[in-house]
Amino acid sequence: MGIYQIIAIHSRPWSQREIVFFGSVIMAVALLLLAAAGMRRIKKSQAVSVLAALVYIVLVFGSTVFTRGVTDRQCELTLFWSWREMLACHDRDMLQQILLNCVMLAPVGLLLPAAAGRRVRPTAALAVGVLLSGMIEVSQFVFRRGLLELDDIIHNSLGCMIGCMAANAVLHFFLQRKSQRAGAVKAAAA
Repeated sequence: MGIYQIIAIHSRPWSQREIVFFGSVIMAVALLLLAAAGMRRIKKSQAVSVLAALVYIVLVFGSTVFTRGVTDRQCELTLFWSWREMLACHDRDMLQQILLNCVMLAPVGLLLPAAAGRRVRPTAALAVGVLLSGMIEVSQFVFRRGLLELDDIIHNSLGCMIGCMAANAVLHFFLQRKSQRAGAVKAAAA
């Protein structure tokens, strides 16, 4: 099953109320970020990163909770049941689902260092992933919009942490290059 098919199966169009609600939340946060950047409390790049992360999180919540049809409340609290299922049955669809769950919050992890304006510890990114994924899973259970799974929380959180580690590595590379250039300029001036 391709990504488009997964989205098409799980998502219905957003209702007018959902669009207004989430649009209002995004606009309110955007105004607060604009004000904070205007007062120089945060950098413009941080404001853009926070807003991008928020928009992405809203889209994730929309596709995983709010646009799904109502079902019976379901939960799977057995750790790594999806891996056992995938390995026992050689189930490629389950492997794809596991990988997509790992990738789902990676963009949030990628944006964390830019939003913080500095490197972020992987454990902090893991905690953000657990918090966001936990909110998604509990919302799915409460609103009867999917299966509450501990495996999903683990996969989503690992993806968030891996995304953060990748962003930290890129940030470290650019800071190192900037430092080298500044040293070269200083040496040339002396």
